[in-house]
Amino acid sequence: MSIQTPQQRLSTRAGEQHRINIDRYFHVMSQGWYVHTREGIRGPFFDRHRAEIFIVDLGRKQNDDPSSSWRL
Repeated sequence: MSIQTPQQRLSTRAGEQHRINIDRYFHVMSQGWYVHTREGIRGPFFDRHRAEIFIVDLGRKQNDDPSSSWRL
């Protein structure tokens, strides 16, 4: 059994792996794909895959910058 530091425990939210937000992505005809984020709507993206990559990258950036955390 390994012991986690407080920082390791905070790096992953309990429900992170189980969160499904079906309404997060939406398509507007002849414009592209858009994404709902905490900061607002982002897009347009060429396809849904690129919108999903944006969300993954956004999560990584927020995890890298402790000042962007709502836990502070």
